Amino acid sequence: MARRYEYQVCSVQSARVTWVNGSWVGSVTPDSGDHDAALKSCPTVWDYLQSAGYDGWELASTSAYQTTENSYEVMYLRRER
Repeated sequence: MARRYEYQVCSVQSARVTWVNGSWVGSVTPDSGDHDAALKSCPTVWDYLQSAGYDGWELASTSAYQTTENSYEVMYLRRER
C-alpha cells in the first residue's frame, strides 16, 4: 500500500516562519505598518519545528532563494495521513 502524506510549505524570513500554506502565522499582520513587529510576532524556525514535530510533521526538504531585494528560505514538511 502506498503511503499518503500531507504537506506544509513554510516561508522563512530572518530565521522566523512567516507563512504556512499561504497563511500568515504571526500575531501581528504584515499589513500593520510595522514590519519589524510583524516579523517578530512569528515563531522562530526552531520553535516552529519543535511544535510541528510534536504534531507528527517532519522536515522533508529546504530551499533558499535570493532576489535583488531580499533572501528567504522555504521549508517543506510532511506527515503521514
